[in-house]
Amino acid sequence: MKQAMPGATNRLVRVQTVRGEPYDVRGRRLVPLARVVSLSRARATIGTHRLEGRGWGLAYVQPLAVIEETPGGERLRSVAVRDGTARALLGMYLAALGITLLFAAVRRVARGRGPAGRG
Repeated sequence: MKQAMPGATNRLVRVQTVRGEPYDVRGRRLVPLARVVSLSRARATIGTHRLEGRGWGLAYVQPLAVIEETPGGERLRSVAVRDGTARALLGMYLAALGITLLFAAVRRVARGRGPAGRG
């Protein structure tokens, strides 16, 4: 991917708008445009017998638009992408919350009835 707006390389959080590889489709060239938000940290120690390195990173890529290049000119077309992963994670979170509340209610009712289950 080519960078449209280069970001600083030694920051913890970087936000960049990048262009993807172009696709030629029926006389048009389509170039995807995306926003990349990345978190990263790296550390290294170099020296005689002290070679060490560690690091971590996280990236989130969000499609923004497609640049349509034709012989008549360029046009920017927005892209509507539904994030299936975010929906699935939200569903799992809500299910876990619901199960937790259900078991808390069952526990509260069971404690109120005593050990034999009689109130």
